[in-house]
Amino acid sequence: MIKADHKKWAEFIFDIYLKRLLKKSFYDFRIINDLPQIDKSKSLIVTPNHFSWWDGFFVYWFNKKILNKKLFVMMLEEQLKRYWFFQKLGCYSIDLNDSKKMITSLKYTMELIPNSDNMVTIYPQGEIQYYEQRPINLRDGIDFLAKKSSVDFQILPIAFKIHYTNEKLPIVYARFGKLLSSKDVAGNPKIFKEEFISNLDLLNYECVTASFKSIL
Repeated sequence: MIKADHKKWAEFIFDIYLKRLLKKSFYDFRIINDLPQIDKSKSLIVTPNHFSWWDGFFVYWFNKKILNKKLFVMMLEEQLKRYWFFQKLGCYSIDLNDSKKMITSLKYTMELIPNSDNMVTIYPQGEIQYYEQRPINLRDGIDFLAKKSSVDFQILPIAFKIHYTNEKLPIVYARFGKLLSSKDVAGNPKIFKEEFISNLDLLNYECVTASFKSIL
């Protein structure tokens, strides 16, 4: 597998590039609910929906503007080999077609979890699924980590949606789900899946009704 290799110079370059790209491509980037109270003594795994090419950029920007943790993003190995620069921003690989490599990536993730400064990003859908797709298919990575990790960590579902309005450019909306404990998820994996799906459904409604905080 390919491990993350953070470089300050890469982050500096990417911050400038991404800010310009987002402003050029979107009218606004809006958070529509409050971030749950995160325990700073515990590490955090965020689990966004995976619906577009933009997804990793949205997570990076959200972390930069709100949490400012050391970011790690699980990324398909074939994509990370192609876009090697993302390794310098904290991406590491997983190969869903090779069970041995997949276990290696999950073990590497478990090595990251004990550090409370880290924010690990895992896409539980495993592949791009349309926002409106039902049923939603989730892989077992979060369940595996919750059961196997020696430390308790926090799991935060995040839903993103690109929404068109009467503006020329679309708006990015983001919504936080309930903050879950890995111990609770280990005892009942259904609560994670239910919260992941519920958060998506609420975003679909609230992006046109709720107040918001802009982070663009």
